[in-house]
Amino acid sequence: MSTPACRACGSARTRTRGEKTGAHLRRVFTFHDCADCGLLFVEPFSGFGVYDDAYYRGEGPDPYVDYETEYRDWRSSDRRHELEDLVGIAAGLLRRENAPGRAGEPLRWLDFGCGAGALLKCLRDTGRVAGRSLELTGHDVGSWADRLRSEDRLKILSLAELASLPGGSFDVISMIEVIEHLPFPQEPVALATRLLRPGGLLLLTTGNLGSPAARRAGLAHHYCAPEIHVSLFNPDSLSRVYTRSGLRPVKVRYRGAIRFKVLKTLRHRPLLRFVASIALRLPPVIAAVDLLYGVSAMPCAVKPRPPA
Repeated sequence: MSTPACRACGSARTRTRGEKTGAHLRRVFTFHDCADCGLLFVEPFSGFGVYDDAYYRGEGPDPYVDYETEYRDWRSSDRRHELEDLVGIAAGLLRRENAPGRAGEPLRWLDFGCGAGALLKCLRDTGRVAGRSLELTGHDVGSWADRLRSEDRLKILSLAELASLPGGSFDVISMIEVIEHLPFPQEPVALATRLLRPGGLLLLTTGNLGSPAARRAGLAHHYCAPEIHVSLFNPDSLSRVYTRSGLRPVKVRYRGAIRFKVLKTLRHRPLLRFVASIALRLPPVIAAVDLLYGVSAMPCAVKPRPPA
């Protein structure tokens, strides 16, 4: 029986990797990988209906989601470690890349898949990044996007509205744990490439299926959650998505994001969470977790400037 074409590069050179029954939707899903670009993708795609309000309360396929706390006060949530890390990484990369911007011009930042708005609120409270004031935009769908738009007065655009914007509308676009949820991952990266200014930054995070922990676990790895994680990457396959869209991969080094990833999985185990919160203050512990799960091995990307 033939396998489906790759959802990222369109190659017909795909093979069936295995099957797994969903933990929430009790049906069998099939994993396929691409010999040409390395994407691991899931069939069938269960649709976006799984992302209902119950999902965002942690009552769906991802028990670690806690949008209510993030929405109410990002500083009181474990995600604060990741958010502060991401803001610092963006500032460092923008300075390193000498990102263009006229004097006094705000830094235009789009958070694609903004969820409960924690990153947008963190940025709003931070006020400035890389010495520039901020002009913030978000994109998502559903009740939380409506709430951010109506109650928090944040600028939340639909996909159609984003697609209608002129090229070069943003200096930074963040996609934090978004791309693995999308069945055709090349499309949002291509959109981001068009919307970024030359020298702009795509700040993207997703799980690393090439990490030692993922290779050892195979499809039993917790990140292989077929109801929701339908496009799965390693550093090489993610870099290929970037370069096909005209972006240049760049290395990053995470710290707070690693701390958050551990703590959120211990949300329902308070004693272990307390012990981990202390251990994760030690740089060698952070480095060991990073090596095991390959967090910093996953690149972000920059839009190159045209030749002079």
